[in-house]
Amino acid sequence: MQNTKIQDQEGFKSVYFKIADIIMELVVPFQVEITSCLPSFRNFIVKDIQEPPLIKTKLSFSLPPENKKITKLLSDVSIVWGDRFLFEESSEHYIVSVQSENKDRRGTKMYSKKDFKESVIYMEEAELSVTSILSWVLMVAFGQAIIPYKAVLFHASVVVQGDKAYAFLGKSGTGKSTHSRLWIEYLEGVKLLNDDNPIVRIMEDGKIMIFGTPWSGKTPCYRNMRVELQALVRLSQASENKWKNVEGKEALVSVLPSCTAIRWNRFLFNQMVDSLEEIIRKVRVGQLLCLPDKDAAYLCSQKIINNK
Repeated sequence: MQNTKIQDQEGFKSVYFKIADIIMELVVPFQVEITSCLPSFRNFIVKDIQEPPLIKTKLSFSLPPENKKITKLLSDVSIVWGDRFLFEESSEHYIVSVQSENKDRRGTKMYSKKDFKESVIYMEEAELSVTSILSWVLMVAFGQAIIPYKAVLFHASVVVQGDKAYAFLGKSGTGKSTHSRLWIEYLEGVKLLNDDNPIVRIMEDGKIMIFGTPWSGKTPCYRNMRVELQALVRLSQASENKWKNVEGKEALVSVLPSCTAIRWNRFLFNQMVDSLEEIIRKVRVGQLLCLPDKDAAYLCSQKIINNK
């Protein structure tokens, strides 16, 4: 067994997280208190691991290396960070940059290898207490690095009833969180698993499991648990409640926009699509035109649970 007790490593220490049964190592300056700067990760900390971590990240307060290599701008659009965001590619790395709201600070940069399994995050220590940027860039790296392990980071709200989970997909503002709340309010024995970024994974036995994560949007729901996924439902706002079963290509098109994989890395993107094709063969997929009312929750539950 590898000993993972926190020890001074020339001013750094290692902390380990287990998310979706995948171990990530985060190396941070020794003075950093993880539960203060990453409170949503508290339930995912592990003290001992049985094997080397699959994903390694390091946080440094030093200046990022001077970039003398040619980079290609891939994106400068971010819902979260607006025009303060850049995503670039060099011959060896993907580079994520987020400018600080404080003009006197240098902002944050993350250099990741092309498979995202190793990353270094450069930021000022003062940023840890005033922004969620560290959690966000860890999600970016983790969400890409897990793809070869048949795991996909979804943008979804997920509820659990009994031993099954149901994930609601859709564009931002569609009403995913509202629909989850309707299930919790009007249906018996329902609880929230995650309200923004769960992970769906194909396990070795072929079962499709969905996991809570440290990333749950504005809703503080950080459950370190896994549940068998029963259905994926894409929501659309409408003037009436109407259900449609979808399969094959139509099902893939329904779930693909809610999945996290950078389109510029064809290897990772194709692996994610392969996993999605297996997931939709084993998990029911539906489309729900809906109002934000209890009848929508009843209709959805009857279609995917009672198969009516």
